[in-house]
Amino acid sequence: MAAIKKIAKYSGFERRKFPFIYLFIAFPVLQFLVFWVYVNFSSIVLAFQDGDGNFTWDCFEMVFRALKEPQDYNLSLSLWETMKRSLFLWGLDFFVLFPIGVTTTYVLYRRVWGHYVFRICYIIPSLMGAVMWTQLLCYMMQSGGLITELVKALNLVPGEDFTNGLMANPKTAFPAIVSIKVVMSLVGNNAVLTGAFSRVSDEIYESAELDGAGFWRTFVSIAVPCVWSTIATLMTFSLCSFLTADYNVFLFTGGAGVNNTSTVGFLLYSLTLDISKGGNPFYGYPAALGVFLTCLTLPIVLIGRKMIDSVFVDVEI
Repeated sequence: MAAIKKIAKYSGFERRKFPFIYLFIAFPVLQFLVFWVYVNFSSIVLAFQDGDGNFTWDCFEMVFRALKEPQDYNLSLSLWETMKRSLFLWGLDFFVLFPIGVTTTYVLYRRVWGHYVFRICYIIPSLMGAVMWTQLLCYMMQSGGLITELVKALNLVPGEDFTNGLMANPKTAFPAIVSIKVVMSLVGNNAVLTGAFSRVSDEIYESAELDGAGFWRTFVSIAVPCVWSTIATLMTFSLCSFLTADYNVFLFTGGAGVNNTSTVGFLLYSLTLDISKGGNPFYGYPAALGVFLTCLTLPIVLIGRKMIDSVFVDVEI
């Protein structure tokens, strides 16, 4: 009754807007129910089924066997080595590249000498899509490509001719992935962090300077606490993907993931793609692997989020 009385308070013109509003939100709600709720629920169910739809734990046994040694259903890739590689790339991003990105964004925001030039060079990579950059870098790392020729000219890997490019050489394939990750990660959150820093009033910085705070003291004691909610959100998103990010390995390696370049995200995608093309095995193994990774990631994300939130108290700016 209360809801009916509340609706009755709206004018006829306002009530005519309700169907449009409901239709406007119906599509994202339906998309969420189908592509998140249904897909995840069906994946969990598949993890406990065999090829005939019967309940089984075999899929999880396959996952634990794959942790020890490569299996045929694992695309002949070691799951344990793949997880260690993914963890290394995530740790590099979370503990090294992300703090550098936050610091660099702050320095550019405070308009140091030459900041316009650095800002242009810093933002240019973010103006192109990830797929475009990947294709460009793939071409540059092929035989005769700019990066390949530079590595040869500097003799960074003595005794190698790189006939098939950097990604085809076991000595340079994974270092190439790491190098690309370093370049792309430094500019990944620039726009978001710049917006966060711009919300901090200049009067706060001026007050800190009048109290004798230097450039870096202002950064640590004023800027970071004021935008910590944004930083915490970005760090939480990073925690959620610490084992599942693919780092564009599929595009860089042509879908092979060889020469010590495979990641867990690439493995999951490749397994599902192989199955969809009629390959072996069934969907149970990648589904069980997804459930295993979820159980492994969830407590880490919850504990990590709690620790991140406890670093600084929310600041109203």
